[in-house]
Amino acid sequence: MKEKVLIIEDDINTLHGLGEILEDENFNISKAKNAKQALKEIENGDFDVVLMDYLLPDRDGLDLSREVLKDYPEIKIIMMTAFGTVKNAVNAMKMGIYDYLTKPINLDELLIILRRAIQEQRLIKENDNLKSKLNNKYRFENIIGVSGKMQQVFQKVTKVANSDATVLIRGESGTGKELIARAIHFQSKQKGQPLVEINCASIPENLLESELFGHEKGAFTGAYKMKKGKFEIADKGTLFLDEIGELPLALQAKLLRVLQEHRFTRVGGVDNIEVNVRLIAATNADLEQKMADGLFREDLYYRLNVIPVIIPPLRERLEDIGPLTDHFINKFSEKEGRAIRGINEEARKILLAYEWPGNVRELENAVENSVVMCDGDCITADDLPAYLKGTRITGSSTLLDIVMQENDLSYRDKLEACEREIIRQALIETENNKTRAAKNLGFTLRTLRNKVKKYSL
Repeated sequence: MKEKVLIIEDDINTLHGLGEILEDENFNISKAKNAKQALKEIENGDFDVVLMDYLLPDRDGLDLSREVLKDYPEIKIIMMTAFGTVKNAVNAMKMGIYDYLTKPINLDELLIILRRAIQEQRLIKENDNLKSKLNNKYRFENIIGVSGKMQQVFQKVTKVANSDATVLIRGESGTGKELIARAIHFQSKQKGQPLVEINCASIPENLLESELFGHEKGAFTGAYKMKKGKFEIADKGTLFLDEIGELPLALQAKLLRVLQEHRFTRVGGVDNIEVNVRLIAATNADLEQKMADGLFREDLYYRLNVIPVIIPPLRERLEDIGPLTDHFINKFSEKEGRAIRGINEEARKILLAYEWPGNVRELENAVENSVVMCDGDCITADDLPAYLKGTRITGSSTLLDIVMQENDLSYRDKLEACEREIIRQALIETENNKTRAAKNLGFTLRTLRNKVKKYSL
């Protein structure tokens, strides 16, 4: 689609000459000889750029620009001026005019400035569209949860979204803590500002301080230039710290200072940097036990736990499994270009009977698997992942007993079901500390991460 440019010029020869040149350059051109005509064109059109003469017969360009930018701040105005009025044009740029050109117009310079303005305009529109989509995606009504427990979560989050209070989101892995964090941001007064996310468990301890607080040039080997940290980038917006329970003790003290004083120093720096950041933290760890073990600061816990939000596990809100399943079927059917209309009763009962240790994330992965495997227009029990049909442990039976009794499973499926349950237990016993769990299982950390992803744990 051609970009729309309005030329406002009282000299007819200049007006038509510029119009012809820019039309040859594939712009959609409209013309106006004075301010009155220009305002009518702007009101009826959707212009990307206005190319305006500084001296108009019925009004000066500075006054007209002020009115246009007030009602249409997204429009880029390029002022054309004679040498005698350059000073006025420069002053005009301070009120929001994009750039100016001196007469006689240098056509190469005009095209460079015009295309630069168009590019910036396009980026602004793309950014606005992205923000609109994010706002729409992370509305609470778009986070599936019809159960009473999830409705209570939504009600609480609605109340806290517009405050500046620190929020601590707690829940098992896969319950959607990051979705709730994003929903809080996009319904808060910070929604037009950055949302910066960082997973405290995914970054090595020796690099985490630099990621959070930045570093000065030469602060350590490899610090070739100054780098801003996540707190600095999130200034006036929201910082989401996921898996806060994995934050090393040394960094807990520095985080506490930021929460108390709203300032910090970069690694290797001496200057205090002040920030205004709304903090949201999340964890699946037992912070109370970590405090008792001396692994988490009590004073930081109370700073974070101003407004606790508890996300219930999927096994405690079975009424959400049906709507979530339908949502994921629609999502992945569209993604895969399939026309799958739903899931049959037998398969739905299997989903309801399973305990979902990986919660919503595991359900989502299971449905995606089923959509890919489905040959018809309705998901059946045969399309579901094999591990859903026989891994529950009851009474005195061992996992091996239960799995070996499942005649429908291949030996490979039985092996994977046992491995999945053993890994899940190791993660539970180490409070999801993958390094410790890998050591206990005799895996490398990379192997464990791959298996956690494979089994949706």
